[in-house]
Amino acid sequence: MEPRFVDRAPLQVTGMKIITKPMSPEIPQLWPRFVSRIEEIDAILEPEVSYGVMEMLSGEPGGLSYLAAVSVAHAKLPLPEGMTSEEIPGGPYAVFEFPLADVGSAFGYIFETWLPASDYVQAASPIFERYNEKFDPTSPSSLVEAYIPIRPRSSVA
Repeated sequence: MEPRFVDRAPLQVTGMKIITKPMSPEIPQLWPRFVSRIEEIDAILEPEVSYGVMEMLSGEPGGLSYLAAVSVAHAKLPLPEGMTSEEIPGGPYAVFEFPLADVGSAFGYIFETWLPASDYVQAASPIFERYNEKFDPTSPSSLVEAYIPIRPRSSVA
């Protein structure tokens, strides 16, 4: 599995967030609750596309912030109750595509094999999954895109 490389513009997303651990069953349990409330969100840019935004929490071993979200033109205030809005920084990303059934092994490969052997390190931005209009959460073969923020290893001080 080799990535393609893209330079993304900043992305504003609105959705529902949980604090959990990687690969927790709480993550797939969040999605139906969020999907049932998408119509409450204004200014959606990509109908039928959603994002899973992940960020490891410092000071909390294994702590993960996970945001089920959609892209929006702007965060219209007030946000719907229980929702939050975040901006994902623009910049270079390595994009990996894999079947939903392989999400665990794919992230293992990305962070344990590909990234250490590459000319890149992870940049200090959230990782995100993009689920396009063809994505079907009931199909294990449905494709997921994982966007890993990167910077050249040579720029590491």
